[in-house]
Amino acid sequence: MEEFVDVAASPEAVSDVLLDIEAAPLWTSGLERMELVDGVPGLVGCRGIAHYVEGGRRYQVEDLLIEAVPGDRFKSRIRGGGLRATVETRLEPVAGGTRVTVRWSGRGNNPITWVMLPLLRRKIAERCRADLEALGNLVESRARRD
Repeated sequence: MEEFVDVAASPEAVSDVLLDIEAAPLWTSGLERMELVDGVPGLVGCRGIAHYVEGGRRYQVEDLLIEAVPGDRFKSRIRGGGLRATVETRLEPVAGGTRVTVRWSGRGNNPITWVMLPLLRRKIAERCRADLEALGNLVESRARRD
């Protein structure tokens, strides 16, 4: 699955928001908080725990940064909540700002998610799109403020 949004700000401004763990709940659906466990945000090997609440159900997802070039791209390995995935975020300069593209590939790691994940792909894509739009709004509002 791949989604993108154009943001009226520089790739560096987008990177700043992507790496701000306090800001993550402001643009990520269902995310209650992000907890840094190891490393430094933006450096390979950084590991965080994302605490989600959805439909009254709490769960955690581990996010391990496996590739990072701030202002250009980030790649994470995600585990938890019944799935394993790789999430790649690319930042491409475009006229008037930055195109933020998220590519998500993953699979369930238990019988329930093996069955459910393929059925939820459309909903996951819609949610990703909404989160990207919220990210863009946050980045643009910070850029106007600065």
